[in-house]
Amino acid sequence: MNLNPTDTRRPFGIDPAQWPRQWQAAGSVLLEWPLLRRLLPRLPVQLHQSDGGAAAWQMVGELAQPGAGASGEAHIRALQLPAERVLERQLTLPPLAPADLAQAVQLDIAGASPFGAEQTVWGYSARRVAGERLQVDAALTSRQQVEQSLREAQLADPPLPEVWVLPSRAPAGQPLRPIVLRGYGEGERARRVRASLRRRLGLAALALALLAALVVTPTALQRARARQAQQSFDALQKQAAPQLAQREALLRELERLQSVGQLLDQQLAMPPVLDLLTRTLPDGAWLTGLRLEGDKLVLNGQADDAAALVQRLAAQPGAHEVRLASPATRGAGAAKETFIIEMKLDARRYGPVTAGKEAAS
Repeated sequence: MNLNPTDTRRPFGIDPAQWPRQWQAAGSVLLEWPLLRRLLPRLPVQLHQSDGGAAAWQMVGELAQPGAGASGEAHIRALQLPAERVLERQLTLPPLAPADLAQAVQLDIAGASPFGAEQTVWGYSARRVAGERLQVDAALTSRQQVEQSLREAQLADPPLPEVWVLPSRAPAGQPLRPIVLRGYGEGERARRVRASLRRRLGLAALALALLAALVVTPTALQRARARQAQQSFDALQKQAAPQLAQREALLRELERLQSVGQLLDQQLAMPPVLDLLTRTLPDGAWLTGLRLEGDKLVLNGQADDAAALVQRLAAQPGAHEVRLASPATRGAGAAKETFIIEMKLDARRYGPVTAGKEAAS
C-alpha cells in the first residue's frame, strides 16, 4: 500500500509562497477600475529621443501621455532606443497574472533572441483587446546596443535612466504604452509609484474612516441616549415599585368590591320580599314554601284562584316574569288550588341595600 505523505508546508492544499503573486495580480486588476485608476500618480518623465531631442511626458501606470509634470517635481530620465537597434515581436495571450505574463514573454524571447542569454535585454507592454485577450508588444536587443546608446546620449553614468522603445505605429502627440526594457532605471519609477499609492490609499482609507465616523456618530449618539433613557426608566421603575404594588393591591380590592357589588345587585333580601308578599297575598291564600335563588322567587302554596294571584303579583312594582311553574291543581273535594309560582324581583327595590335603608329609617 502506497502512502502519500502530507506536505505540512501547504495546509489545505494552499501554497503560502503563491500569496504575494496572487495579491499582486488582484491589485493589478483593481487598479484597472476607472475609480481606482485615479489613485495612480502622474510622474513626469524627461525623454531623450533617438534623434537627439528631448520631450516631456507623464507616466500614469503603464500609459505615457505627452505633457510636462508639476513644477518642482523631480523628473524621471528615460532614453529612447532607435528602431533600427531593436527587434519587435507581437504576441496574443489569454488573460494572465502579471508574474505569469512576464514569465510567458520571457520564454518566448529566450526562444526567439539571436543574442546570448546574458546579452539579451527585453521588455514588453500589454493591453486587453476584444475577447478578453492580451495583445503583447515585446522588444529585445543586445546589451551592447543599449550601452552604446547610453554613451551616445551621455547617460551612461549612474543612476541609469529608463530605456524605452516607442511603438512604431503610435500616433504623434497621443497617449501610448512604451516598452520599458528591463534591467535599467525602471526600479526608481516603480518605487515612487508604490510610495505614492501607499500614501494615497492611506489618505483614502482615512477619508473613508472619517466618513464612516460621520455616518455612525449620530446612530451611536441615539443608541447612547436610548440606553441612558432606558437606565433612567429602570431606576424610576425601581423607585416606584412600592407605589405600583400598592396601586395593584388597590385595583384588586376594587375589582373584588365590584364583584361583591354585582352579587349584591342580583340578590334579594327577605324583609322586603316578605313585606311584598304580606301586602299582595289575599286572605284566602297561604304559602307552604318560599325559596330565593338570586333575583328569582319561587312560591309554593294554595289559593282560591292561582291565575288571579299571578296577575296580582305581576302588577306589583319591581316584579316581572311572573308565571306558574306548573299548572295549578285542585284535589278531589279540596277547596283551594295548589300552585307553584316563579317570579323575578328587582334587586334594587327588594335587595339587601333596600332592606338596610328601611331598617335604618
